[in-house]
Amino acid sequence: MPADAASRDRIVERRLVARPYFSICIPQHNRTSFLIEVCRSLERQRFRSFEVCISDDASTDGRDGELLQYLESSGLSFVYRRLATNRRYDGNLRAAMELAGGEFCFLLGNDDALAAPDTLERLHAIMTGHATPDVVFTNFADFTTERVTQRAPRTALLGAGPAVAARCYRKFSFVSGVVLRREPAQAAAVTRWDGSEMYQMYIGCRLIAAGGALLETDLVTVQKDVQIPGEAVDSYATRARVRERGIPQRRIPLASVAGLVIDALAPHLEQGRLRAMASVLIQYFGFLYPFWLLEYRRVQSWHFAAGVARAMRPGQTLAGCALPAIERVLASTIYAAATLIGLGAPLGLLTAIHRPARLVARKVGEWAAAC
Repeated sequence: MPADAASRDRIVERRLVARPYFSICIPQHNRTSFLIEVCRSLERQRFRSFEVCISDDASTDGRDGELLQYLESSGLSFVYRRLATNRRYDGNLRAAMELAGGEFCFLLGNDDALAAPDTLERLHAIMTGHATPDVVFTNFADFTTERVTQRAPRTALLGAGPAVAARCYRKFSFVSGVVLRREPAQAAAVTRWDGSEMYQMYIGCRLIAAGGALLETDLVTVQKDVQIPGEAVDSYATRARVRERGIPQRRIPLASVAGLVIDALAPHLEQGRLRAMASVLIQYFGFLYPFWLLEYRRVQSWHFAAGVARAMRPGQTLAGCALPAIERVLASTIYAAATLIGLGAPLGLLTAIHRPARLVARKVGEWAAAC
């Protein structure tokens, strides 16, 4: 094979729907068994105005032929691209969205299935009944326990603008079941947040802040974490405990989130800036940050969590943001209080206050959006 051919992406497609309503965008890497099971849930859909857009991030499992054989034998409209070089999560998700030709991109993890054969049918009816929004949040359930995570407590239009984006940005943390209008999402594509592992959060916040209508629906569209006998996916919670001297900095993807959201909102913050920024900073340093300190104390150690705390200092996480003094003081104050609580409180106490803390964070977001 010529060297230039080896450096090119490989694309295989069978487009059966001229103008699909949904493009199911799936970033794939070394999870072929899970992805095939996910595609089976797509094949069962009664609503047929959709295509499957898979971007394979230079997988090394050698099973792309098996996946393509399944796709070509299925009744699915699909486009598959194998990237010549590994782009990691953000670049791979963007590559999957680049393949889309539908009106909306339905984002789906490669180990998350659609919940039922009528999922897309019901979602289509809800979306067309609400003046066709630009961003949609849906709910998801655990594949094994069927426990529902309710990021959308009701079906309603929530409006648009930076205050709404600031209120809701945490809901983008789980990618599956997020729906974005394709054309503005593709037009807003950037590479500067690659490595954040939250590309969907940037694009979704940018669309809402720019005036795109946000719809949330209590419909459960996704079963997360498909189980395949004898196979498992990598998870931070199952990795070996790190043992070393001292407290080196531990940079985790969360470190990019505040800067990413502020960047998405920044061009549209002419009015109500302080309230929107307060919402972002309070939720980030007051909820997300201490939650992950708790998680890493639980699955790693106090020393590991302290390393995370070092990497999360506002001087580092907000380094690229042009913030006035009052916002930097607010961030530093909340960070200091959260660090004391997150590293000093007993794990049992932190677990007990986790649910009340979530409610407080939600109220903060609602306050910002309403003002």
